[in-house]
Order: sequence, then structure tokens, then C-alpha cells
Amino acid sequence: MIQNRIVITAANFVAVSCMGMSMGFLGPSLPSLRDSLKIDFESAGLFTSGIQFGYGLMGTAGGILSDLFRGARVLAAGCAFLGGSTLLFGLWKSYPLNLAFVTLMGIGCGLILGSSHAVLVSLHPQRKGSILNFHHIFAASGSFIAPLIIGYLLSRQEKWQNGYEGLGLFVLLLAVFWMFVRAPTGEVRNRVRFRLIGRLAWQKDFIFMVLVDFLSMGTQFSIIYLSVTFLKEAKGFSVVAASAVLSAFFIFMILGRLICGWLMIRTSNTHIILILLFSLVIINFIGWRGQGWISAVGIMMTGLAISGIFPSLVALTGEIYHDMAGTAMGFMVMMSGFGGMFFCWLTAVISQKTDVGFGFIVPFASAVMALALFLVQYRSFLEGEQERRAQVRG
Repeated sequence: MIQNRIVITAANFVAVSCMGMSMGFLGPSLPSLRDSLKIDFESAGLFTSGIQFGYGLMGTAGGILSDLFRGARVLAAGCAFLGGSTLLFGLWKSYPLNLAFVTLMGIGCGLILGSSHAVLVSLHPQRKGSILNFHHIFAASGSFIAPLIIGYLLSRQEKWQNGYEGLGLFVLLLAVFWMFVRAPTGEVRNRVRFRLIGRLAWQKDFIFMVLVDFLSMGTQFSIIYLSVTFLKEAKGFSVVAASAVLSAFFIFMILGRLICGWLMIRTSNTHIILILLFSLVIINFIGWRGQGWISAVGIMMTGLAISGIFPSLVALTGEIYHDMAGTAMGFMVMMSGFGGMFFCWLTAVISQKTDVGFGFIVPFASAVMALALFLVQYRSFLEGEQERRAQVRG
């Protein structure tokens, strides 16, 4: 059995990179997938909703399962789901079959995300914060590489499915590797307990946090999955150029998360979220209404504006509801996935009824609503965070 901490940690980072890559593949391949299956934009939007549904559902369940079983075994199952479905995705020209495969991809991504947290924390109990920060950077790095791969394949007139097939085979090998891993089992802390959600449901601040999470992540995932189609059909870009823009989006997301990680220990999460939400509304508007490369730059810079919103929201939730942190943060992860599912679907529906250019009013509107709701509770969030930090200091 493999027990070396460095090897297991590296394999964990590789697994989350593959998770990010599978999500990053979908946006650039969506135009070709539509042509292959002869489907409209509304039908194609269900692919983005399918992967987000599986991700949102199993992102929380993966952590729970890791409390019940060895985290390495759950990771192996996640890799098996992701590898098998990725390998088969796009091989047959059947809309229902491919929709099922993409939902299984989401389930695999969710299992990998939830269980990888548990494995890393058990391996590095004294460095949870720094190791999980690296964890999310590797996930974003996989998403950054994915559009470049699809863009390269399309530029050479090769099948976009080749990218999925290569990733699927690699992740299946990774699943076999995890079957031979024995990672230490850490003490279970902050386990997600759904019986506590009833208590949280009466907390006004928590309700607003969940709504801000749902809305802002709706903007994020709409950009990730649908911006290539938007740039191609509304702004006249080639799929290759639009894929490069999406890769730049992920570069700025990685950069933003590094900056936010530095700021989190120097200022309040509430201030960070407020600044990022203001920036998101302005930059997303430029990406939506700008012409040519002005729009492309807006899409790229959206990665910087959106980068720290979810990590800061999760951190803020953990501080204010520290006595129920596992349940509160687990619910935030779930709702971020469902926010992406709903707003990707709504963007696709409105784009089909009108046009893609107008349809992108949806991620802009969700960003505006997220900012408005956050402003309503801003003072309460700030007071709750300051009170908790004062208790810790004192």
C-alpha cells in the first residue's frame, strides 16, 4: 500500500487538476458538440446544468462519505466516475446518452472535491489553510489548461473528443492508483450535519450569504461554460481565439486567489467580498456590452473579479457560524453548484428565445442582485466577523 505523504499529496493535486480540466473542457467544446448532435443552444445549456447538478450534489456528499469510509477510496470512486464518463463523452451522437455522461462527470468532480479536502486535511493537520489554498490553485490550473487543449485540437482540424479521451484514460489510471493508497484517517471535525440546516435557516445573515453565493456563482459558471459560445456567436471570435480568452480568464482567477489569500490575513472578508462584487458588476457589464476585444478583455478580467468571492464567502461563513462551520460551509458548496446549474440553464434558454448577445444579461443581472443583497446585510456581516475575531484574539 502507498503511504508516502508527498506522493499522496501530489496525486491529490493531480486529481483536482483533472477535475478542473474536465470542467474547463466543456465550454470550448460546446459549439462543436452542438454541431455534432444538431441541437439548439437551449438543449446544449442542459449539458452545463448537468455537470453542475452532479457537482453540487456530490461536492457535499463527498465530504460526508469520507467521514464514513477512507477518503482515498472515495477519491478512487470519484476518479472512476470522472474517468469513465469523460472517456465515453461524445463518442456516440445521442443527446440523452451524452447528457447522462456529463452528469456523471459532475458526480465524479463532486466526489473528488469533497474527498480530496478530507484526505489533505488528514495528511497535513497543522497546515490546513495553506494546503487547501494550493488545492484550489491546482484546480484552477487544470481549468486554465483545458481550453488551450481544445483550441489546439480544433486549430489542427482534429476531433475535440480526443481531449476527453486522453483525460478519461489518465483519470482511470489515477483511480487504480488510489485503490492502493492508505492515507491516515484524521479526527472528524465540522462534519456536515443536515439536521443543523434547520437552525441555520432561521439565521438572516446565513440566508443572505447563501443567496449571494447562489447568485455570484451563477455568474462564474455561466462565464466558464458559455463564454466561448458567447464570444463566437455574439462577438465574432473563432472558437480557438475564444478558448484562449477563457484560458486568460483562469489565469486571472489564479492570480486573484493568490492576492485574496494574502489579503485575507490583513483585512476582513466582508470588505474583500464587497470590493470584488462591485468589480464584478462593472467588469461583467464591459464583457457583455463591449465590442470585439473590449468584450474579450472584460471576460478575461471577470476571472480576477470573481476569483475570491467564493473562498471569502466560505471563510466568512466559517467565522460567523463557527459552531456549525461544517454544515454551513458544506451547504455553501452545494448551493454554489446549484447556482451554476440554474443560471447556465437560464442563460441558454433566454439566448435561444432571443440571441446569445442578449442572453448574457443573465450573468450580469445575477451579479447585480448578488451585490444588492450583500449591501443590505453588509453592516451585519462586518459586525459578526469583527465580533468573532475579537473572541479569538481574546
